[in-house]
Amino acid sequence: MIRRVLIVLGVGAAALAVSAPGGVPSVVLPRDHAGHPGAGIEWWYVTADTRGSDGTRYSVFFTLFSRQGLVVPVSQVVNLSTGALVGHSEVLAKRSPGSRALDVRAPGQRLRYRPRSDSWTFAASGPGYALDLKVKPIKPYVLHGGGRGVIQEPTGGTSAYYSATRARATGFITSSGTRIPFTGEAWIDHQWGDFANVANPPNWDWFSCRFGDRTELMLYRFRTRDGVPLVRYRSGTLVGRDGRGTLVRDFTATPGTRVLEEAGRRWPLDWELRVPSARLTLSLAAIVPDQLVRGQILPTFWEGAATVTGTKRGVCFVEETSS
Repeated sequence: MIRRVLIVLGVGAAALAVSAPGGVPSVVLPRDHAGHPGAGIEWWYVTADTRGSDGTRYSVFFTLFSRQGLVVPVSQVVNLSTGALVGHSEVLAKRSPGSRALDVRAPGQRLRYRPRSDSWTFAASGPGYALDLKVKPIKPYVLHGGGRGVIQEPTGGTSAYYSATRARATGFITSSGTRIPFTGEAWIDHQWGDFANVANPPNWDWFSCRFGDRTELMLYRFRTRDGVPLVRYRSGTLVGRDGRGTLVRDFTATPGTRVLEEAGRRWPLDWELRVPSARLTLSLAAIVPDQLVRGQILPTFWEGAATVTGTKRGVCFVEETSS
């Protein structure tokens, strides 16, 4: 994810070709929850749709990028009732996630996985703000790419990718000295690969949806820097109630007319997703318009919660990048 942070980490390209001759091996869990020091770039990611004890709905986002002894954790919490930014944090630090146990600490930030309880901790702090998030999967992890956990990237390479598509989220948000407990549901992603340097990496749109019928959907597509979808490089996974994933080979993602004009570009706020193989037609609408992640280390990108109506109902998190 996110081209500029990869440049900061010395990679120079976003989620692109794997340079290792044989690509990456199939994902094996729980072993691969830990770090992969030989990977060109690796990240752990979580989004959560939560409700605070104050009755407010909050969007929670945390990710940690890692590359050859450097990490960049970033977090953001948005008040989905008012659209206000509750808090944001970014740190660049010299750290290296372990290959046998995952417990990464940077100034004011932490990412930890506990294998015995199969639980995750994401902690972050910034000016006047702190986040303490605990996540426990309630469905099996899903290996994308048809069950191996390996997906194809635009320049012909591969990367490892799996998700916990439905998990229990609990924790606290501290804002201006007030500590607010919250509960909700979360989605966890983990992806890594030996990414090659590419002069003009594409952008992408990514969707993670949890539906009221206890199924989930992940879709991603790459775009040229001019915005043209790269049809060959789109894929996804539809997850059943039993946790089994089905590969999605074909779908369309059509932006609506509502947009946010910020940071020098127009960010779509509504989408129509169609998955013919699953007979799905979904209408997505951003809950609040401005869910941009603005940073000094990361470039600006849109990462936020949207309501879903149509064939199924629920909530989706959408990520939109722009070079």
